[in-house]
Amino acid sequence: MRGALAAGSARVSEMVASLPSPLQNRFHQAKALYRFLSNPRVEAEALLDRVYQESATALEGEEVLVLLDLSPVAKPYARALEGIARVGKDRRPGYELLTALGLDPAGRLALGYAHLVAYGERGFASLPKEVEGAIEAARERLGGVGRRLVYVADRGFDDRKVFGQVLALGEEFVVRVYRDRKLGEGGSLAKVASSLALP
Repeated sequence: MRGALAAGSARVSEMVASLPSPLQNRFHQAKALYRFLSNPRVEAEALLDRVYQESATALEGEEVLVLLDLSPVAKPYARALEGIARVGKDRRPGYELLTALGLDPAGRLALGYAHLVAYGERGFASLPKEVEGAIEAARERLGGVGRRLVYVADRGFDDRKVFGQVLALGEEFVVRVYRDRKLGEGGSLAKVASSLALP
């Protein structure tokens, strides 16, 4: 651990930079952070819940975009991490990080959901179940009375179950679809798009 601190690990440095501290030396700041995180009374879930609460209260406006993302977190040199699986286009060992970020009209961001998806973990059901949980959690944390959420996602979320869930919540969505997606009466995306009258 001391080697990672001395080397100035990017992740640790970023965390340390965000801490309000009178200490000027990054090594000492990082050491204090590691000491804090290793305290058995400190729970990661409690810290994350606080981040959810604090960031969500900063959102304003009647409409909030909820940006859904699934990104690979490669662990190419990992040998025996719990739940590790092959992820991403390169199929490297690792996990996937499922996030939902709220974005208000003023450009303020809030964390609505963050979860490390471990496909090899005991009890893992399916990615659609994980996405369903992310949508529900984001709505609970980022929604509010009179606030409309619009879910925005890449084609990895092109799934009728996702569409149905968002519509059942009374919310809207914008999802980039796969190019072979059939629309309406079985028409292709290109055919439907070319038939639209544009100003």
